[in-house]
Amino acid sequence: MRWRKRANHEESAAKRVHQLTASRRKIAEAYEVERLRIERDLHDGAQQHFVAAAMKVGEAKLDAQGDTLALLDAAATDLKRGLETLRRTVHGIHPSELTDRGLVAAVETAAAQYGPHVRVRAPHLLPAIDASVLAAAYFFTTEALTNAAKYAEGCPVHVLITCDDTLNVVVTDQGDGGAEFTPGRGLDGMRERVAAFGGTLELNSPAGGPTTVAARIPLLLFRGESGVGA
Repeated sequence: MRWRKRANHEESAAKRVHQLTASRRKIAEAYEVERLRIERDLHDGAQQHFVAAAMKVGEAKLDAQGDTLALLDAAATDLKRGLETLRRTVHGIHPSELTDRGLVAAVETAAAQYGPHVRVRAPHLLPAIDASVLAAAYFFTTEALTNAAKYAEGCPVHVLITCDDTLNVVVTDQGDGGAEFTPGRGLDGMRERVAAFGGTLELNSPAGGPTTVAARIPLLLFRGESGVGA
C-alpha cells in the first residue's frame, strides 16, 4: 500500500509540475504575441507618420528662407532623432529580423553593434522553433551581450548557438569574472523567462574569468503542440 501511495503522490506531483510549466509557457507565449502586436502597430502606424512628417518638412524647406528655414532644419533634426528613437524602441520590443531571418541572423545583427570582438557561431542550421522560444533566446543573448559590454568592455566575446533536443545559447566573455545574478534584474529576469519554457540559465564566472552564461530550452516539450517541427 505504501508504494502505491508513493506512486500516486509522485504522479500527482508530476502532473502539478506539468500543469505549472504549461501555464507559465502560455503566459510567456501570450506576452510574446502582445510584444509582436505592439511592434507591428508602431512600425505600421507611428513610424509611418514620422516618415510622412519628415518628407513634408523637407518639401517646405525648398521654399523657406532665413529664420523659417532654420526652424524647419531644427524640426527635421528632431523628427530624425524621434524616428531613430522609435526604431530602437520597436527593435527592442520585437526585432523584425528575428521574425524574417531567424535567431542566428538577429543575434549576429545585435552582436555587430558591440564591435568586431564579438563573434557568433552556429555550426548547424536550426530547426523550426516556436516564435516565443526564439524571442526568449534572443533577449537572453542581448542581455548577456549588454552585461559583457558593461563588465568586460573590449574583451573577446563568443556566442555559440546549437540545437538538438534543446536550444542552447552560450555566451562567453574573457573579462575578469565575478559576475552574479542580481535579484529582479538583468539575467535574473531572463532566468525566469527561460524557466517558463522548462529551460535553465546557468552562470559560471570565477574570479579572473572567463564568464560563461548559458540558456538551455528543451524543445521536445513543444513537439506536436505549438513548437518544433520534426
